[in-house]
Amino acid sequence: MRGAGAVTIMALIFLALLVGTFVVKMGTQYTQYMTVRSIMQDVATQTGAAEKSERELWRDISRRFQINSVYEGIDQDNFSVTEDASGRHLHVEYEVRREFLGNVDVVARFSNTETLAP
Repeated sequence: MRGAGAVTIMALIFLALLVGTFVVKMGTQYTQYMTVRSIMQDVATQTGAAEKSERELWRDISRRFQINSVYEGIDQDNFSVTEDASGRHLHVEYEVRREFLGNVDVVARFSNTETLAP
């Protein structure tokens, strides 16, 4: 055995290209989700957030989306406010579908819940 053969090297190059394509296609979606989560945390920790209506919460979130250039795939329908014994909660759930290779798509589902501050 003298080392890796041509077939092994080609397979490794193909695998690296496949992983690189995935990172390029979906990496921005994960960074966008981190931004959405950060915005939700900021809005939820504001004093009196639990007293705001859904419309007021969405207005705060939407304004921050514009500032942070979050435009794609998320709108008011993806957000909900729920209430239980522990307080009110702001919840987001959405999915992003991207073409990967040919007729193969990659679907990422994102979900986050924040407790609204009294």
